[in-house]
Amino acid sequence: MRRTFVLALAALALVGVVVPDAFAQPTPTFRINGLVDQVGSFSRNTSITDQNLARSNDKLGYGRTRGRLDFIGEYGKTKAVVGIEIDSIWGQFGANDITGFGTAGTGFDQNTDTLPSIETKWVYTEFEVPLIPVPTVVRLGAQPFGSAGTYKLLFANGDYAGVNVVSTITPNVRLQFTYAALEEMGTGKRDFPGTGTRGDDLAFIISPEITPVKGLNIKPVYSYLYVNSTGGQVRALRGGYANGAGGPFAPAGISGADSSGTGIAENRHTVGLDMRFRSGPFSLDPTILYQFGNRNSYNTVTPAYGVLCNSTGTASLNCVKDKADINAWMIDVRAGFQIGPVLLEGLFMWTSGNRAQDTLRNNVNFYQPIGTDTGYLNDWSAMGITALNLDYGQILATSGQNMGVGIGYDKYGRMEIGARVNYALTPTLTFAAVGNILWTDKSVDTDGTIGNGILPAFVDKTTGKSARPEGDSKYLGTELGAQMTWRFAPGISFDVTTGYMFAGPALGHRHTTSPYCEAGKVNSSSCQPPDQKDGKVNDIIITTARLRFTF
Repeated sequence: MRRTFVLALAALALVGVVVPDAFAQPTPTFRINGLVDQVGSFSRNTSITDQNLARSNDKLGYGRTRGRLDFIGEYGKTKAVVGIEIDSIWGQFGANDITGFGTAGTGFDQNTDTLPSIETKWVYTEFEVPLIPVPTVVRLGAQPFGSAGTYKLLFANGDYAGVNVVSTITPNVRLQFTYAALEEMGTGKRDFPGTGTRGDDLAFIISPEITPVKGLNIKPVYSYLYVNSTGGQVRALRGGYANGAGGPFAPAGISGADSSGTGIAENRHTVGLDMRFRSGPFSLDPTILYQFGNRNSYNTVTPAYGVLCNSTGTASLNCVKDKADINAWMIDVRAGFQIGPVLLEGLFMWTSGNRAQDTLRNNVNFYQPIGTDTGYLNDWSAMGITALNLDYGQILATSGQNMGVGIGYDKYGRMEIGARVNYALTPTLTFAAVGNILWTDKSVDTDGTIGNGILPAFVDKTTGKSARPEGDSKYLGTELGAQMTWRFAPGISFDVTTGYMFAGPALGHRHTTSPYCEAGKVNSSSCQPPDQKDGKVNDIIITTARLRFTF
């Protein structure tokens, strides 16, 4: 027994001495990255809640705290990330702690015993795949889009749940494939009848990256999006077309739809090219995207578009499925030139749009991103009209009117020309000034009413007779902004920005949510006569200070 024990100990010692590398493993590591923002903001005429855009002469001043934390565990080339976010305004805003406004969903009240307000942003695993001849990294779970679509934040930005695969073919060629699960139907309507049913909505993106010469990156893009019921940024509210039960994409009583959207499909293809070029002090970033495809809908919007679906109560008798062709363009070109401490930059962007009289039953000509996470041009402008920049809680309007989300203005498209100057007085102190002029691609019907975008007016406010909607103005306004950034301590930056917009008439619309009444019709909640505030547009001002600690 004793001899056996000694031999066993010797064998164990021999294994430990002879083959330590055979069982060697990398050391697991764990870290936390993130940031904490303290924001104070004042604005006038942004109308963050009433959607009257720039005409209600409202004022807003508030404070907000945002914490963004990423918990990262790594084991060699494998890692897992859990990202969370806490975003609360200072003070109780609504009837309870969890009632907020805009994108700030909670409030720190007296004693700050706030109910749970933690958002889960990321939960993913990233690893290198074995047995593949080229290095291939796969990411699974809830994760950021990153550069899966384009370098700029104008097509697929924010977060999604799905799969991302990157294969490095050569040092100058990478292939990238992304699959995003947008909705999950489960086992279908039989098991989940009624309005709770979702669609099996999805998107995938193929975006190789090629570096033919030093300083030039070329990213061809192809994306396919399939939609049954997805709303929000994927299909923002425009032209009076709503998402949700009973709307054009999910009418009640329709076989195959049944208020849940199943059976009413949208097929959206996006192709294009994104590029980055750097040569000494010069930079050029052009992007061009084209969208095509089709989408189904029903006329649940207004009788002015034809026979109203379900108006007789018998869906099979009066509901006709429309099929609209998608044809839309997006162009974004930015350039810069560095002269010592001064950086000069220019911007031109354009998206196509629909005319005021277009019902969207037959043609969709406005560009639609998969999602921008309210971020389009937030790295460019100081104002909430073109971007959100320091404070994404300061939004001019929601959904299709918020151009940080929809990029174009409602269904009318957008064009913008801008210039910016950055001056680094010291390595830690930078000043910037920016100016932008904005138009729509097609003239806006400023007699339209707010609700699921802007529904055009079908009654002439002067004569009271039925009339075809007409565009009144393309000019959205001119904005001027200034910003200071002071990095006065390790990990800390203090930013102050002020923007002023000379608002244009294209921002105008019906002051109330009711359309004009036809001549002789009794005023009711469904229609009202012209209001003295119709067509009035006030200038917009936003001032924001932010203290950011990054670690």
